[in-house]
Amino acid sequence: MNRRAIALLSVGHFLIDLCQGIVPALAPFLVMRRGFSRAEAAGLVFAISATSSVVQPIFGQLADRLAMAWLLPASLLLAGLSLALGAQASSYAAVLMAFGLSGLGVAAFHPEAARRVNLASGDQRTTGMSFFSIGGGTGFALAPAITLVLMNLRGTPGLLVLIYPTIIIAGLFVGRVGLAAILGRRAESSKNSHPHPSTRPAPEGHDDWQAFGILSVATVLRSIVFYGLNTFLALYFIGRWHQTDTQASKALVVFLGTSIVGTLLGGWLADRFGRRRVMRVGFTGGAVLLAAFLMIPQPDLASAALVPLAIFLFLPTSVLVVMGQEYLPNRVGLASGMTLGLAVSVGGMCAPILGAIGDRRGMMLVLWILLGLLAIAAAQTYALPPVGRRKPVREPGGVDELLPFTADR
Repeated sequence: MNRRAIALLSVGHFLIDLCQGIVPALAPFLVMRRGFSRAEAAGLVFAISATSSVVQPIFGQLADRLAMAWLLPASLLLAGLSLALGAQASSYAAVLMAFGLSGLGVAAFHPEAARRVNLASGDQRTTGMSFFSIGGGTGFALAPAITLVLMNLRGTPGLLVLIYPTIIIAGLFVGRVGLAAILGRRAESSKNSHPHPSTRPAPEGHDDWQAFGILSVATVLRSIVFYGLNTFLALYFIGRWHQTDTQASKALVVFLGTSIVGTLLGGWLADRFGRRRVMRVGFTGGAVLLAAFLMIPQPDLASAALVPLAIFLFLPTSVLVVMGQEYLPNRVGLASGMTLGLAVSVGGMCAPILGAIGDRRGMMLVLWILLGLLAIAAAQTYALPPVGRRKPVREPGGVDELLPFTADR
């Protein structure tokens, strides 16, 4: 495993998901301080969410066909600078356009970065992907706190601070990409005319679209469950046990904090005991524990039960991405874009529907619906066929071109 490569890719993932998480956290401030309507603020969240998810498969296809190492620093710059500078715009239309461009940067980063994590991880693909996932998850989780600090210190101009880490991290990628990657086609044509022993061979195996479809259904259902819990868990504690918003928010902190443990543990276990086995344990155990959680009569016990629930729910986080890549070995970028972007975004789109149900029938029903969806997802994992093992691939324009740390295995 190329640890330095994965570390840098994880740092880039942190920044990318931080930018994506700042927009919803920024929405209340724009309503109160800039006079935007709630509908306009929601439109900004939709703009970055839509552009960052729907077009990810397109960037995935491009990553599969072209040597695009330069896309990593370019996407970081587009996401970070568009967000920081766009927030300063005086008109709503300009802010909307800038946040949409930031979403394009988010979309461009994920498939190419996930493809390179696959290359850098060697035989420990799920372990490598788990570290990559933790980078993004940490960025998204810290976004509300960072937004609060910056807005309270300087208001909207405080977001200009994001320019500095954006340029620094993008600069690290440029420094590691090297001249051959930046020149792009020129380097590629040179490689084609002078074959080299490291030239990428055709991946072993065929694309199993049926298996990938089953996996995608499980991914979508899990996404709905995650977004539902992330959005309504605190409201469940408020509605059932009449807690204050501060008390109820602690439950969400416990849930999201433990998710990091589950993600790392899932990657480690999958590389040692098999991906399908870990995925089935995670989905099935999560469904059982969520059912038990809903039957707990006391808030303190319910908060404690969130720890094992989060661990089991997040065991499959990196496994889903890696298995998607292995089911489509000839389209690793496309598989990454689908599992990281389009499939996951469905959860966010379903949140308003769940919210409407909660307004009419209460949060308890919402969580029982989530339990039913998780049970269906668990059943899907037992229909997944095994994936053939592929040898680690080295390619020009791949990890060795991105980061010359081949000795660090």
